[in-house]
Amino acid sequence: MIAIWEELLKTASEFSEEEQKILASHWLREIRLPDFIETIRDEMKWEKSFPESQDVLEMMADRALKEIREGKAEQTGWDEL
Repeated sequence: MIAIWEELLKTASEFSEEEQKILASHWLREIRLPDFIETIRDEMKWEKSFPESQDVLEMMADRALKEIREGKAEQTGWDEL
């Protein structure tokens, strides 16, 4: 278990059982645990996917730069996308 969890649980253990229930309920409400876990999993998936897609991103960037040099690219604003 990581140190911060250990510290959190140690602090909580100093309270009575009823106070621990209130504290845990408050923590769960505050962090909206299911949403929080989903967010962490999504971020982990993104972190994993970027290194795996590096070759594709590099190829796309090279193609875009080539099209710019050849005058095939056209500058547009956000409202024109």
